[in-house]
Amino acid sequence: LENYRYFRSKLEASTRLLVLVKANAYGHGAVQFASLMEQAGANYLAVAYPVEGIELRQAGIKSPIMVLTAGTDSFEQIVNYGLEPGIPNMCSLRILCEVLEKRGVTDFPVHIKIDTGMHRLGFMSDEIPELLEFLSSCRSIKVKSVYSHLAAADDPSCDDFTISQIRLFQTNADRLTESLGYKPLYHILNSAGIERFPEYQFDMVRLGIGIYGVSA
Repeated sequence: LENYRYFRSKLEASTRLLVLVKANAYGHGAVQFASLMEQAGANYLAVAYPVEGIELRQAGIKSPIMVLTAGTDSFEQIVNYGLEPGIPNMCSLRILCEVLEKRGVTDFPVHIKIDTGMHRLGFMSDEIPELLEFLSSCRSIKVKSVYSHLAAADDPSCDDFTISQIRLFQTNADRLTESLGYKPLYHILNSAGIERFPEYQFDMVRLGIGIYGVSA
């Protein structure tokens, strides 16, 4: 809780705080830790895989749960348990939309990942137009947030690159907002980013390794 209060103190009162509880809360016990974070006031929880989110739901965790690596074969379970998938590409988005339309689900919350240079997963800038066109026709989906990952927020020698990532993220997130006609949550800061770049906290931040005691 002391770590939670430390990072919360870096944020504006209106900024939402997402806490990662993946990998069994980094060995601390996912259910117990998620319950503690829920009581502390975390706005969101995040897990790596659907099975981790299902475990939390079955244990009675009520908070919104983002799944960072959703996997297209798990969308039925994700819908069943009220989890919120991160969507990194058009293939995933199309399959999810098909699942939702078959079930008659509307406004299902998803999180769109933008690639800003980490090159792990996410929509590249030249893929944004296709994304926007698809979203305009799929009524089953509601974009809850737009996010990206910083590659080296903890390394001062890479600060110029980090700032370029943040600027590219904002540009593409704004393109989504303009097309959607409503504003999703924006989030890009990780634990090191919260400490070193609090001016870019946007609407939400993602607290991972920092909550477990590792500081930039």
